[in-house]
Amino acid sequence: MSIRKLRRRLMGNQRFRSREGEHHLALNVPLSRKEVAQRRRRLSWRGLQGLAALGLVGWGLAACGELWAKAFRESRAYAVGAFELVTNGVITVPQVAAATGLRPDQNIGEIDLGVLRRQLLSLPQVRRAEVERRLPNHLAIRLEERRPTAWLACAKLGLRAFDSRGLLLDAEGVVFPAGLMLNEYTALPVIHCADLGSVTPGQLVASPLVRPALDLVQRMRRQAWSQPMALEQVHVTNRFTMVAQMDNDALFTFKPEQLGPQMARLEAILKKVGASGSRVASVNLQLERNVPVTFFDPLPTLEGKAAAKEGARAPLVRRIAAPPRRGT
Repeated sequence: MSIRKLRRRLMGNQRFRSREGEHHLALNVPLSRKEVAQRRRRLSWRGLQGLAALGLVGWGLAACGELWAKAFRESRAYAVGAFELVTNGVITVPQVAAATGLRPDQNIGEIDLGVLRRQLLSLPQVRRAEVERRLPNHLAIRLEERRPTAWLACAKLGLRAFDSRGLLLDAEGVVFPAGLMLNEYTALPVIHCADLGSVTPGQLVASPLVRPALDLVQRMRRQAWSQPMALEQVHVTNRFTMVAQMDNDALFTFKPEQLGPQMARLEAILKKVGASGSRVASVNLQLERNVPVTFFDPLPTLEGKAAAKEGARAPLVRRIAAPPRRGT
C-alpha cells in the first residue's frame, strides 16, 4: 500500500470520528501509532508552554516583590516617624509608644490598625480610640480619656486620695490611675469605702456601694444650694448609710436609695433654716418626718469671747418637720 493511500485512509477515519450530526458511524477504530505519537507531542509541547508561562509569572512576581520592598517597605519615606496624637486628657506620645510598640522607623503599611486600637483601649484611662492611616507616612491617633468624677479611697486596700498612685472614678464607675496630679484633681470629692473587695483599673468597681455614692456626687454637683457649700467627702459606712461632708463642715446623712426626695427635703430645710440666720451642722435625711437637724454655735461676739474660751458648747439639736413628701 502506498503512502498516499494510507494517509487518505487515516484522514478518512479521522473525519468519521469527528463527524457531528444526527447520524454517526458506529465504528470503534483505535488510534494508530502515528496519531498516538502526535497527541503525545502536542501534550508535551503544551506542558512545556505552561511551565514556561508559570516560570515567567514567578520571575515577574519575584521582581515585583523586590521592587516593592525597595520602593515601599524599605523606603524611609513611608516610615511612621512622629505620629499625630490628639487627646482630651494627659496621655503623652511616649506613653502611647510604650503601650503599642510604635517605632519611628516602622513602616506605616505594616501597622495593623485593629491591633493598634485594641492596645490603646487596654490603657485604663482610655475610653475610646480612633486610628487613621494616610499615605505616605501620616498616622493619626485620637483618644477620648475618662474624665474623673471623684477619688476612690479605701484604708483596707491602701488607696489614698490626692496621690499620684491613687485611683480616680469616672461617671460610669470605672477606676483608673491618677498618674499626673493636675490642679483639677485637687478639687474632686473623695468617696471613702470601708470594704471594696477587688479593684481592677480600667473596669467597673465590683462593690455595689460605689454606684449610689457616685450618684450622690453628681446630684450634689448639679444642685444650686441656697447656702453656699460644696461636697468634699462621701463616707459609705454600710449599705444603708452614706454621709456627705461639705466644705463648711456640715454633715448630711442619706440612704443609698431614693436620693431625689432626700435632696429635695434637704434643700427645703436649708431654705427654712437660712431665713433665721442659723448655720446647719448636720441633717439626718434617713427619716422622712421629724428630721433631726443640728446647728453650729453662733459666731462669738465681743461679749461672748471670754465665755468661749472656757469651753465650746455642744451643737444645738432640733427636730424640724420635713415638708410633705412629693410623689416620685
